[in-house]
Amino acid sequence: MTSPADLEAFVRRYFERRSAPLREEEPGVFRASLPESLRPAFDGADAIRISFDPGAAASAPRVDLVAVGSYLLDRIVEDATRAGWHTVARVEAPPTPPADVVAGSIRPKNATVAVDASSTETVPHLLFNFRVRMMSDERVDRFESVLVDSRTGKERRPAASLFEERPGLPEDGTVDGAGIAAAYRSACQALEGRIAADATAFREQAEALRKAEVERITSYFDRSVNEVLDSRASGASEARALELDRERRLAEAEEKYRFAGEVELCNVRTVLLDVMHADVTLEHRGARRTVRVEFDAATLDVPPLRCEVCGASTREPVLCFGGHLAGPECVSACGFCDRVHCRTCIAVEGAIAPCATCRRPACPDHAEVCALSRKPYCPDHIHACAICGRTVGPEYVARCVSCEQAYCVVCVAPPAERCQTCRSLAVAPPDDPAVAAIRRRDPGLAKVTKWRRASNQRFTVLIAKGLVWNQLLVTDPSGTVVLQKKVLGT
Repeated sequence: MTSPADLEAFVRRYFERRSAPLREEEPGVFRASLPESLRPAFDGADAIRISFDPGAAASAPRVDLVAVGSYLLDRIVEDATRAGWHTVARVEAPPTPPADVVAGSIRPKNATVAVDASSTETVPHLLFNFRVRMMSDERVDRFESVLVDSRTGKERRPAASLFEERPGLPEDGTVDGAGIAAAYRSACQALEGRIAADATAFREQAEALRKAEVERITSYFDRSVNEVLDSRASGASEARALELDRERRLAEAEEKYRFAGEVELCNVRTVLLDVMHADVTLEHRGARRTVRVEFDAATLDVPPLRCEVCGASTREPVLCFGGHLAGPECVSACGFCDRVHCRTCIAVEGAIAPCATCRRPACPDHAEVCALSRKPYCPDHIHACAICGRTVGPEYVARCVSCEQAYCVVCVAPPAERCQTCRSLAVAPPDDPAVAAIRRRDPGLAKVTKWRRASNQRFTVLIAKGLVWNQLLVTDPSGTVVLQKKVLGT
């Protein structure tokens, strides 16, 4: 029936409710005082001595043993039943820390999880046990249990421990009649949603069998009637008999394959279930979000968080940098860093944009907008013009035929296709540091006295003038020569 520990707890609570707590007179032997109203249930005694230990009951005088099947336990159960109390089951919170429970159930892909605060509340629940029967040419019976939270009317998954046989006693603050009616309606709705797909499939199977049977019967009797009418001139009466037989067989097929469904409420049980609440914080370098979750002591099952974009449940949420919780399929990540945004942020703020060239996603820290086309580009496909500073996409980049450096199309003018820097070359003074550095580095240019020079944000273009041929040099800000070539002088 039950364990000795559960049995002792039941008896102790019985006497606490009906009379007074048990008082231990000697090791293992307890005295129970009985009020006037309780004495008829115990043969008129005003007090009894009881023990839960067979050894103590055998060694002490006038001690009744409390055990499964004992006379005293039968009297206690009979009195509790006759009193008409509403017995309930109680499931208390386990010693497992809420942080461990949450960590095992919520596994975000890109954030840490911490439990800031937690609390426990005892909540009455109603466990409805239904028998579901579906019938046609066969019968299917199944039992379904629906556990309903009396506060919210929402279904909660029942644990196996709720179906264990344990003695129980009345509890204060259980569900009233109105609460039971509301919970019953919620349980029926949950049950309907649970069995709807199976009932539809069962009905469709029965309908398919009925149609096949009707077609077989109709085809058989059509042939039989035609054969009778063709073989005899006076076969009308026999054909009529066949028609009647067909109608009978069709009615039998309709009845045989007619779908019928029944749902019977077998019993209802009140369960006082400890429900734990926890404030869970998900955090990474770009966002922090705190959500409140709850789980019950029976299952320790934390419901999965809901995606704030599509509403689907997910046990591996992603915390976007806009502070939203979303499922993995509703987010886009930057291809150059760990930044992630959900579809809501992308639609409203354009937080993640695909590169117009390679389609690789880029966040605001790594995406640049072309100044001419207004299209976004990733760092690999955006070009910053060293002359005007514009950022442009690959289709708006042109190369100067003179210095061979790439600039935006605005700064490389046709028809000569020379950049603005090369078009603005001017005479360099004798003490120009860029010229001096080149003359020191290249002995072949040390004697050249005529130089022309122009610079932009990234390059310096130098022309060493010769009689026929000139030397064109391009240096970067560090003075490194990135290009040197002979050009025809003008």
